[in-house]
Amino acid sequence: MERHIRSGARGVLGLVLLIGSACLLGPSRPGPLIYEGPYRVDLAVGERLPGTDVRYLGVGAQGARVRIEGQEAIRLAGDSLEAEAQPHPALAVRYNLRIYSYDERALHAIGTVHVEIREAQPRMGPLPEKAAVRFTAPVTYRVPRDGVIPGTSIVYRGKEDGRARLEGLPGYPYRNIGDSILWTGQVHPMAHLNATLRVLLIEDSWLTVGGTVEVWLSGL
Repeated sequence: MERHIRSGARGVLGLVLLIGSACLLGPSRPGPLIYEGPYRVDLAVGERLPGTDVRYLGVGAQGARVRIEGQEAIRLAGDSLEAEAQPHPALAVRYNLRIYSYDERALHAIGTVHVEIREAQPRMGPLPEKAAVRFTAPVTYRVPRDGVIPGTSIVYRGKEDGRARLEGLPGYPYRNIGDSILWTGQVHPMAHLNATLRVLLIEDSWLTVGGTVEVWLSGL
């Protein structure tokens, strides 16, 4: 089976890993939840990029045939594949991808996905059985006393005997520096999060945590 691959595409993965190592740092405050992380997609012939009209049409004489904004375009390995989606007024998705290979069956692209969730209403619960888009984003947050860890329902209630006291988690409420904080739930009708955080710094007025958030988007 004929397969089209450009040697320069090998550098795409390294670039994605560097981008994915970035994190968000700042005080907790009301506002949108923003996540960005590495993302890979494998589009079978006729399949579209989730939430967009970008669709893989198959292999042509010159390269991969892709429909973008209602028009057909030819793409080669190493070319960009960018798109935006807003499946809900409070949810926006942006893809920044590069094609690394394609054949008669599927097109493969890798890069990053950026998600913004406004008016989030976190509540604990199980993850869905499947997701149209799933990726992991690095995060770091500085949370004020009596503030909520963004993307969760966990409240920092202050420092007691050198430990952080948390509210909104089942069971034992205290964490030391280096301890894990786990939270899974829904933040939007189309978005679930699976957060794995660790305590980095405990202060009387602030709690600093960092880790990763696995983002699950459905219904795109």
